[in-house]
Amino acid sequence: MAALTNQTTKVKDMTQQTPKEKAQELIEKFKDYVHGYIGSSMLTNHEYPEQILSQAKKVSLIAIDEICEAINWHEFESPNEQWDYWNEVKIEVDNL
Repeated sequence: MAALTNQTTKVKDMTQQTPKEKAQELIEKFKDYVHGYIGSSMLTNHEYPEQILSQAKKVSLIAIDEICEAINWHEFESPNEQWDYWNEVKIEVDNL
């Protein structure tokens, strides 16, 4: 039970960021793990920044969907508040 309480506290701490700040943080974290190649640009080792952003946004949206699904499985003090927050983050990812 202590582990769940600790996890709940961590979730609350994360939501101190605005949805836009959290969206930007997620995208920046995932940029290092996606590729920026289009077509045969891998052969010339030329990456496109807009492709990196696009891929990072896609991965961020997948992560947010997983978080929202996990919220449904765990008992948080305010699951609707958590779910609303992450859906706002998802909207901000789309807007970036």
